[in-house]
Parts: sequence; C-alpha cells; structure tokens
Amino acid sequence: MAIQLFQRLVQAVILLFVISIVGFALLRLLPGDFAEVLLLAQMDGTLPDPATVTQFAQDNGFNDPMPVQYWHWLTDALGGDLGQSFITGEAVSSDMALRISRSLFLGVTSLATALILAIPIGFFCATHTGGWIDRALTALSVVGMSIPNFWLALLMALFFSLFLDLLPSSGHGTLAHVVLPALVIATSVTGVIARFVRARLLDELSQDYVRTANAKGMGRLRILLSHVVPNILPSTLTLTGLQFAKIFDGMIVVETIFAWPGIGSLLVESLFNRDYPLIQMCFLVIASGYVVINLVVDYLITLIDPRVRGAI
Repeated sequence: MAIQLFQRLVQAVILLFVISIVGFALLRLLPGDFAEVLLLAQMDGTLPDPATVTQFAQDNGFNDPMPVQYWHWLTDALGGDLGQSFITGEAVSSDMALRISRSLFLGVTSLATALILAIPIGFFCATHTGGWIDRALTALSVVGMSIPNFWLALLMALFFSLFLDLLPSSGHGTLAHVVLPALVIATSVTGVIARFVRARLLDELSQDYVRTANAKGMGRLRILLSHVVPNILPSTLTLTGLQFAKIFDGMIVVETIFAWPGIGSLLVESLFNRDYPLIQMCFLVIASGYVVINLVVDYLITLIDPRVRGAI
C-alpha cells in the first residue's frame, strides 16, 4: 500500500506540473500584448506609450521565450517566491493562506451540511420506497440538483436577508455569515448524494445475502449496519470526494455573490483586474485542491475496502 501511495503522490506532482504549464501558457497566449494588457489594468485603462510598454516588458522578463519565463516562475515558486501582484504590488502569498482557510471552512461546512441531509434522506427513501414521502423527497432532490447556484443564492439572499432580515447577505466574521453560502452550495450536493445513496441501498437490499439474512431472522437495522452500509461505503465515499471537488466550482460564484473573502472571490477579483500573477496562483491552488481531494479519497477507500487492499 505504501508503494501505491508513493506512486499516486508522484502522479499528483506530475499532474500539478502539467497544470501549471497549461495555466501559465494560456494566460500568455491570450489576445493582445501581454505587457500592454497588464499596464492597461494598472493604469485604469489609460493607454501606455510604446516606450513604457517596452520597458515594462524588459523589467519583467516578458521578452524572454515562454519556456524561459516559465522556468523563472517555477524556480521562484519552488523557493517560496510566488511573485507580486501587478495591481497592489504586494506579495501574492500575503493573504493566500487566509483566503484558502476561509474557502476550506465554507467547503467543509457545505459538505457536512449536505451529508447530514442527504444520508438520512437516502436511507429513508430506500427503506420506504414507493410511498408519497419517497416520491416527494426524490422530486426535491432533483430540483435541488437542477437549480443553478447563482439563482438560488440570489433567492435566498432576498428571502432571508431582505424580507425576513434573519441572516446577513454578505461578508464574514460570524457563524451567521456562513449559513446562506453553505446552504446554497449544499443544496445541489445533497440531491446528488441522496439519490445515489437511495439507488445503492435499493441495489444492495435486493441482493441474495440480504434475503438470506432476513431468512435467518436477523433484524433489519442489523442487516443495514452490519452488511449493507459497509458495502455501499466505498462508492459513497468516492462520490462524496467528487462532490467535494465540485463544491469548489460552486464556491467561485457563491463567494462572489455573498462577498465571502475566499479563494473563489479572489480569483474573480484578479480576473477583473487582469492580475496575472494572482490568477496563476489561484488557478494552481484550486487545481491542487482537486488533486489532494482525490488522493485523500483514494487512500481512505484503500483503508476501508478489503477488496482494494487485496488487489494491491
């Protein structure tokens, strides 16, 4: 297992290396002169003269071949120097850790909320299939999966903040600020996990070993906890990991709408400002999040599933 984990770590490093190359190249292959675009952003749209553009490009190494530029950026990044913001002049890493921690807090809260709602719904629907409650909860799950995050965020902000005046619609600092963005993100994830748990439970409950356990007089709760749940746990964990990665997609929109100062809102701000060093860093952080989540899920599945351990 240690060898397989090491191999996956190596694969993750290679993947991040490729992602950094792609992100670096895409930013510099955008239409227009790279140095001129950066100067336009810094000068609030004032067109710089050619001499200023030339000097700016020379000072920042933009005249070097792209592989040379990437090598300089990579060696600096590995040394802990992630560059400076072209807009503020501050180090890119100055508040990156704080932004990441806020996004992680929002993401974990959203996932926990989704699991607290989805797993009981999935179990109840699977054990009471065909009833009106099952049909109603299944329909609600489909609706939750279908509603776009930005639309639901606006509706919830209007209802809970404007009409009821119960929760703040923007900012951070208290637990009340995390309620609305976490609920918005959790809504679609809840629907996906609930439907998956219901389908997997129904599939397992129709297996021969469940009928044998029933014939032996084993209680339904014991069958679920001792036999069915361990069998659906690896696949449910895999889906949960994928949904946690999907949460980062939703956070870019939700953080912007609710003014939550995380990595998603920072990416949007840097895109509007054309702050390419900051965009590059946000892009790499989000990609690293995907890779780390997949690594953690693979490792957990290896620990809890004897079939996977036996195949190693």
